[in-house]
Amino acid sequence: MFIDFLLNIALIISGIYLFYRIQFFEEKKIVETGLFQSLLMTTLSILSLLVPIGTSQGEFALFFIPLLILAAYNTFYYGLMSAAVVYFFYHFIFDHSIAPYLVFIVLYMLFLMIVPFMRKITHANLVVTNIIFTSLYMIILNQFFYNISLMTGIILLVTTSLIIFVAHMMYEDINAIYRLNKRIDDDEFIDHLTQLGNVKLLDKMVDDHFENDDSLSLLLIDIDSFKSYNDKHSYDSGDKIISQMASLLKNYVPTGGHLFRNSGEEFAMVIPNLSFDKTVRLGEAIRNSVEYSKFHVNEIDTVNATVSIGVGYKNTAGATKRDLLKEAESALFEAKKLGQNRVMFAPIG
Repeated sequence: MFIDFLLNIALIISGIYLFYRIQFFEEKKIVETGLFQSLLMTTLSILSLLVPIGTSQGEFALFFIPLLILAAYNTFYYGLMSAAVVYFFYHFIFDHSIAPYLVFIVLYMLFLMIVPFMRKITHANLVVTNIIFTSLYMIILNQFFYNISLMTGIILLVTTSLIIFVAHMMYEDINAIYRLNKRIDDDEFIDHLTQLGNVKLLDKMVDDHFENDDSLSLLLIDIDSFKSYNDKHSYDSGDKIISQMASLLKNYVPTGGHLFRNSGEEFAMVIPNLSFDKTVRLGEAIRNSVEYSKFHVNEIDTVNATVSIGVGYKNTAGATKRDLLKEAESALFEAKKLGQNRVMFAPIG
């Protein structure tokens, strides 16, 4: 039994690790999907059927442990779908009797319905859940199908609790490492105050659009006299204005467009395949909206703000990224020089 116990722990831990390691070379977002978690735990459940725990009354497969972890982290439908797949292997491949599995399904569905009411999934409450689940499962099996002695029941309770504790700890640790790696990756391209792309992502996006689109619009949007807000109120107030400005600008990003925070108080909007006239009208709509909006600097006080906007536009084969950026920067400089709160442009080509 001890060897079977170690095999189950090793199987679950190595399975979780390998799944995450394999997909790490591919699209990392797959980790966050219910389908990935379902595939992982379903596979572990099926593999658990290969290494049942041997007892004096027979063998007891621990296929339900990965499914309990899945139910704790996923939706009712994914949990049920995984249980159905495991049933196929349980009955048709490993030739086990259908009746005990029906008992499991009834208990599992009850667990799936209870999980949404659990405030937080922890090692402790998952172990307690396992004790309740496994106890009910063995009691019913003992009553109708197998003769499970008290000592065997206690051993299985301890065994399953230890396995689910170790498996959940491993699952949580790998998820924590994944989230940390994701944050490190995001740090390179994401501005944390606004959650917009930063200047590195802007540069990358402009390169991509230059290769794939016939025309490209660039709006450089700078908050006028921004230093005065920091001086008069506080740097926290300045951050609040920047965050609110980002939220306002998001409402004006056309389909296919992207919004970035370039630097302190400057934003950039990149829009592929938008005509020059519509680009200028978009800039004017943004300028007008900002002028008539109120921005909170604290819980009570609000301030008015304006923006100056420089427009860069590429619609010829000979234009370069440098041309586009220089055009937008020059237009923004002119807007500032001529009194702020205006849109300036000079089309490329």
